[in-house]
Amino acid sequence: MHDIWNPWHGCKKISEGCKNCYMFYLDKVRAEADGSVIYKTKTNFNYPLQKDRNGKYKVRPGEQIRICMTSDFFLGEADKWRDEVWNIIKKRSDVKFFILTKRASRIKSNLPKDWGSGYENVMLNVTAETQQRADERIPILLNIPAKHRGVMVAPCIARVSLDKYLKTGLIEQVICRW
Repeated sequence: MHDIWNPWHGCKKISEGCKNCYMFYLDKVRAEADGSVIYKTKTNFNYPLQKDRNGKYKVRPGEQIRICMTSDFFLGEADKWRDEVWNIIKKRSDVKFFILTKRASRIKSNLPKDWGSGYENVMLNVTAETQQRADERIPILLNIPAKHRGVMVAPCIARVSLDKYLKTGLIEQVICRW
């Protein structure tokens, strides 16, 4: 099963891939809210640690959780909460965490102190909505120690070639969404 965990909500647009962001649209339509307001979620912040009535984790071992699908994991405004989230990720080493960011330049400085060569249960991903963004973000990702790396070409605004990056053998997964 695949699930989503949003420990914080809201974002700041930083590239052409943000122009038609679904989160901003849904906030406006559903809640008449401002998607640029960033806040720690109340009931969802510790979601991977929540248990059901039988005392079992709601998120089962082996499941994959996509983090911050209504924000960006490496958003500067979330710096004050990120260490707590890293602790949850470490505690739930039996769960696979999918982290996606447009802020590749902030990854290295915001990894946990015990990151070493990466956590086995974390896949770091960057978006590459254009060739320019691919060429900016992927080299940064490739220079960060990680057990698992991926690229999401989404939204696919223009033709993107990942050939030279895939040849490194360091990218485990590519997802493309039109």
